[in-house]
Amino acid sequence: MRPSRPGLLTGLGFLAAVLAWSGLQVWVSSGHAEPDLMWRTTLTIGLLAVAVFGVGWPVKQWVDGDKARRIDALRAARTAALAKAASVAGALLVGVFLGWTVHYLPTLHIAARRSETVVAVADVVVSVLLLVAGLLVERWCRVPPDEDEQTGARA
Repeated sequence: MRPSRPGLLTGLGFLAAVLAWSGLQVWVSSGHAEPDLMWRTTLTIGLLAVAVFGVGWPVKQWVDGDKARRIDALRAARTAALAKAASVAGALLVGVFLGWTVHYLPTLHIAARRSETVVAVADVVVSVLLLVAGLLVERWCRVPPDEDEQTGARA
């Protein structure tokens, strides 16, 4: 599995932001009310970021040399896959909630819109945390090359 590319993640986030903003514009212009943003979403995304860190930490310790506990290769591979999924999901969620934030900016003088904007900004922040958690755990799951490969010797 290849590491996530920042350019791809940025593009996904930008595309999600444009789609979220334009989708909200169309939804509202057709007479519907905006869906409510809830603090439960913020909490859930934050818990996902913590979970990704928690799953990746033992793998990082093992790769850094703490071989006291054996890490199964399949567990490390699953952790790397989870980290990749978290980085992609984080990028998409950052874009979606940035789109919502931009949608609410022109109406910040309305108190109800300010509270929705605060939730949207909080969602952006925890989505960035999920993105960063995914990228860090991805990096932690990289196994350094064998010493034989570095010296050019063959086993």
